[in-house]
Amino acid sequence: MSSWQDFKKKALERINHDKEIGYLDPDIYDLLMAFFKREKTYTYSSCSGRITIVDSILPWVRKNSTIVFKNHLGITEEDVIDILNKGQLYRLWLITQGPIVHAYTEDEEEAWKIIKIARDAGFKHSGILTKNSKGILVELRTGIRFVHLIRENEEQKINSEDVSRLVKISNEILLSGKEKMRNLQNILELSVGNNSVKLGENSERKVHSHYSIG
Repeated sequence: MSSWQDFKKKALERINHDKEIGYLDPDIYDLLMAFFKREKTYTYSSCSGRITIVDSILPWVRKNSTIVFKNHLGITEEDVIDILNKGQLYRLWLITQGPIVHAYTEDEEEAWKIIKIARDAGFKHSGILTKNSKGILVELRTGIRFVHLIRENEEQKINSEDVSRLVKISNEILLSGKEKMRNLQNILELSVGNNSVKLGENSERKVHSHYSIG
C-alpha cells in the first residue's frame, strides 16, 4: 500500500510533467510549489482561473454543450468576434471563474491550517471535501464567478461596444482572481518560512509551520 509521502511524490512528478508538456495552467506553478513546501500538504487538480465561451442551452448544462473558447490569461475583442463569426448551435455564454485549488493534507489539523490560510487570502469558499487514502481533500475557492449571455441565436446582432465592454469586465474579474492567487502564495510562503521542505524530499523529520490557527 502506498504511503502518504508516495502520493505526494507522485503528485509532484505529475505536475512537473504537465508543466513540461504545456498542460499546466501557465501561471499556477509557483503557487502549487508553495503548497508542496509544506511537509503535510500537496496539491491535486487546480485551476488558476479562466475565461471560457460555451455553446449550450444553459451555462451549467454539460450535455450537448461545447467549449468553443478557453484561456487562463484573458480574452480579447478579436477572440469574441471570431467566435461570433463561426456561428452557434444553442446559446453562447461567456464564463469567468476565479482560481480553484484542490489540496491533500496528511491530517485534519493541517487541513484546517490550509483552510485558514486560504480564507485569509480571500478564498472565502474553502472547506474539507472528503477523506481517503490520499489524505484529507480540501477545496479552496474565491467565489469569483461571472456568467454572461453573449448571444441568444445567430440572428441576434451584437455591436462592437457591447463586445468591448464585456471583454473589459471579464478581464478585470479574471485579474481579481489572479491577485487573490498571488495573495495565497505569499501567505503560504510566509507560513513555511525557513522550515520549508525541499521539493522531492522524502524525509521522516517533522516540520512545524510558523502559521497557527488563531
